[in-house]
Amino acid sequence: MPKDLDMAAAENCVCFNLRWVTRVVTQFYDAEIRRHGLRPTQGTILASLQAKDSWSMADLSDWLGMERTTLVRNLRPLQREGFVNVGGGGRGSLVELSITAKGRKQVEKLMPAWKSAQIAVVKTLGEKRWSAILSDLEAAALALNKK
Repeated sequence: MPKDLDMAAAENCVCFNLRWVTRVVTQFYDAEIRRHGLRPTQGTILASLQAKDSWSMADLSDWLGMERTTLVRNLRPLQREGFVNVGGGGRGSLVELSITAKGRKQVEKLMPAWKSAQIAVVKTLGEKRWSAILSDLEAAALALNKK
């Protein structure tokens, strides 16, 4: 006999609640950043690429905690717009990624919008609370990654 799904359980489900909050926060950032022709995930990729001269696809995927197929899907428009260089590849070869000068300029243009969204969210949460939330989330991620 099939068991009925207890929807009240979603109220306490960590996965459900984190995904719900993530969608709301992403939509908030998206409203700020989209004016610059990027989605928040693409802005994060560009900012990460700017942090060092070159990344392998595997290293950037790991750093972002993003599946490689998702990273590839997000890189395509960035590459098409001339923001990212993708080199290497092929059988058994590493794919190298780097940000272009045009990509760096794009990051500079979107940073005020990102900062505006960041300030609004941190102000809503409170700096101390945000710091504690971030610390707790990082600790949970590290612990779960070991399992």
